[in-house]
Amino acid sequence: MRIWTKICGITCVDDAEVAIEAGADAIGVNFHVESSRYTDTRTAAEIVERVAKRVTVYGLFVDARRDTIEAIMRETGIDGVQLHGSEPPDAALGWSVPVLRAIPVASPKGVSAALACARNYRVLLDSPRGGGSGIEFDETLLDGLDLSESVVAGGLRPASVAARVRRLRPFGVDVASGVESAPGRKDAALVREFVRNAKSAG
Repeated sequence: MRIWTKICGITCVDDAEVAIEAGADAIGVNFHVESSRYTDTRTAAEIVERVAKRVTVYGLFVDARRDTIEAIMRETGIDGVQLHGSEPPDAALGWSVPVLRAIPVASPKGVSAALACARNYRVLLDSPRGGGSGIEFDETLLDGLDLSESVVAGGLRPASVAARVRRLRPFGVDVASGVESAPGRKDAALVREFVRNAKSAG
């Protein structure tokens, strides 16, 4: 099983290159202005131009209007959408690019319902504390669920990602704070270790 890996919270071209060199399949730029990893559209466009289709670049949005997201897609060239707020399932439908819809892992029933609703997009399983919190969720809440089309996030680190991959068998994994030297700045050694450990556990 090949594990898809995404490095989120990229704020500069140099960190995008670090993720690509490490073998990541995708990166994320955060358009939520309250985040410590917020990236403006000019910087995001520079990142997209530099990576030149070598990876998919997801834009992370929190309860943004669809027309706002579409405008930022045109302005920056991002080719993936990550919905990380309280958006309903139908907000993830009808896009021309890959979509991730983040949900908090708070109960088996809630996760099961989200997985059942997923059509032409992937569910991203995150901590109830929110994206980028660095806090893990209780993985026993996912026991018995088929996560082969889902992405696992929530407090992952190089030292923990392999065990989670082996236990949960997801489609992929996503990390932000777990590979940083400071909020919004990636540590190249941690990024390489994370990607290597995730893929070796697949």
